[in-house]
Amino acid sequence: MALAILAALLIAPFIAWQGATGDERVTVSPLAPRGIVVVGDSITARYNDEPGDEKQGWWSMTGDHFDAKVTRYAQSGSGYLRPGLACTGNTFIDRPEAYAGPAPSLLIIEGGRNDWATCEDGNFIPATDDAIEHAVDRYLDTLQTFLPESTRIIVLGPPWGPHDPANQVRVTAIIKAQAEKHGIQFISTTGALTADRVTDGVHPNRKGSLAIARRVISALDQPA
Repeated sequence: MALAILAALLIAPFIAWQGATGDERVTVSPLAPRGIVVVGDSITARYNDEPGDEKQGWWSMTGDHFDAKVTRYAQSGSGYLRPGLACTGNTFIDRPEAYAGPAPSLLIIEGGRNDWATCEDGNFIPATDDAIEHAVDRYLDTLQTFLPESTRIIVLGPPWGPHDPANQVRVTAIIKAQAEKHGIQFISTTGALTADRVTDGVHPNRKGSLAIARRVISALDQPA
């Protein structure tokens, strides 16, 4: 009887991790055991989760590094202020599934590149500083209202290629100031997307995605 009890105690942990996956151990990311959620624009939406592929996204590289599952809520052309898909899509705050569902360990916001403009009658209209500031402030307020304190929120400075440097400075400064106001970690990407790291002055090639991922990984490797 004593031997049977001892055997049961020894094999119970093995059965627990074996579970429904057969012989494959289920790993749990130390950094993000509940996964990573990314809300973003085309710099997130247009890329894939294929390691080594030319179109592997920065978010995929980050997830691979931390052995964490990444869920995206991203749409080309979108931002804090501007609806995506040529003014027919939605803004970040219009994706409640990102913040109202099961709380992730990390929520990273990648965006702002499109917020130099807003939409009016389907056309782009240059956005004022106040309009951008209000949109960022409202979104960060919403995240902090709906997400538990256990979720680490990260604001990624808008990844910006060589095109339109004046708006880069303007929009990035507004987003950084709002992150600081809300006590949320801000990760700069300034200088990551150099001319040789973009395909069209805006969107990263593989070297560009790697450069963004390295900024994020380096910051997340530091204590919160």
